[in-house]
Amino acid sequence: MTSLPLTTLLTSTNPAGFERATKHAFLKAAGQGQVATDKLSQWLAQDRLYAQAYVRFIGGLLSKLILPPCNPDSIKYRTPSTEERIFQILVDSLNNIQRELKFFDDVAMEYGLDLTAVACSPKEEPFLAPGIFAPNPITRAYIDLFMSASSPGSTLLEGLTVLFATEYVYLHAWKYAASVMATSPVTSIQPSPASFSAGAERDLDGGALRRKFIPNWSSPEFQKYVDTLRDVTDELAGRLKGAEEMERVKGKCVGWWRHILWLEERFWPEVDAP
Repeated sequence: MTSLPLTTLLTSTNPAGFERATKHAFLKAAGQGQVATDKLSQWLAQDRLYAQAYVRFIGGLLSKLILPPCNPDSIKYRTPSTEERIFQILVDSLNNIQRELKFFDDVAMEYGLDLTAVACSPKEEPFLAPGIFAPNPITRAYIDLFMSASSPGSTLLEGLTVLFATEYVYLHAWKYAASVMATSPVTSIQPSPASFSAGAERDLDGGALRRKFIPNWSSPEFQKYVDTLRDVTDELAGRLKGAEEMERVKGKCVGWWRHILWLEERFWPEVDAP
């Protein structure tokens, strides 16, 4: 087991949980254009809270990073250190989330989505006071997970494991939605919901998921970012010394992976079967 790269170990652990987290009924409905605007608004409102918590999480990981000193005369001739590559991907992560938050606002404006929407009934969110916008229990659990993974009690490798795992699972979830979309009819070639007909073939969300969100979250650029996260996580894990220490640390990282799969499965809202 210990001979496997860390991320290979993670992604081969609990395949049934990974399947449930990345092939949820909500994702299938998204690919078919069958998620209603109010349901999408409620989920996006929670996803945006998740994204905002991500900023503090990345900041916590940056605070754990110690960049090595370098000789200015040799800077042209050396390859970036693992720490420098981690620094770059964390900075990229912050830039990505800044763009993502603006993307949320822009798409919400175009498609009439409410980024402060609350669940319509106590049955959907029984732990929240009616009409109060706040993280639901699963979003709160994700926020707590980010805080824990970036706390002084967690290592940089554990934090990177959480970052890789959340992004890897999210990418594959939306790649599944994209595969559903590829085999489902697109309702209109027009980019704006204003041009859609009001007939039965119209996407229930006006096209926001299939025209904006799914292409963004399943893009080659996102795949490249996740691949880089995989590389630097494996590089850092490869520096572990001693069989006992490797087993201990990898066991903790597998625990983070399992926790994320459990949360991600429950982060998707329930939808009615089409």
